[in-house]
Amino acid sequence: MIRIPKFSKENKIKVRRKTLFIWIAVVVVTLILYLAKRDLFDISFLKEYVGDHKLLVISLYLIILTFIGLTFIPSTPFAIAGVLLFPPMEAYIINLAGIITSSIVVYYFTQYLRIDLWLESKYPVQIEKIKKALRKKELPIIAGWSFFPVVPTDLIIYVGSTLNIPFWKCALGIIIGEGTLNALYIFSIDFFI
Repeated sequence: MIRIPKFSKENKIKVRRKTLFIWIAVVVVTLILYLAKRDLFDISFLKEYVGDHKLLVISLYLIILTFIGLTFIPSTPFAIAGVLLFPPMEAYIINLAGIITSSIVVYYFTQYLRIDLWLESKYPVQIEKIKKALRKKELPIIAGWSFFPVVPTDLIIYVGSTLNIPFWKCALGIIIGEGTLNALYIFSIDFFI
């Protein structure tokens, strides 16, 4: 039997810092390359394909956004991809629709799919901290959490569902937080393209 070593808290912090540094470095290098060599980023063929198959591309894009929530992967890369595929306002609306449908799936199906057991056993301390904060101020915590790009929004939706916070309140918080964050991403990226 192979044993996987457990990381100490100090090692986890180092890994997180390195990950953040790598993420920032990738973004900076990509921006520099884009400004220096725009021809490397020519996606006219992709936009032409989207124009010819718009309904199919939007449908696939929404399906991906809807079910990505069950993986707890942040939707930021998809918001950026949306700007490359669609006009900015359309990308914004499609992303918001995907975020809402993803939130519906997470809110209603994480317990049904037993993902809750895995989350509760893997992160008991963190989940309890989130629950404690949500018991005090539901909407501001959900909106603030949703605006913070490093943490998965779907986690706050899951915890909200376990506390029986009404879905409309979770959705409103998501629209405020993720809606603002996506507007910043989409319209600022469109400005530079």
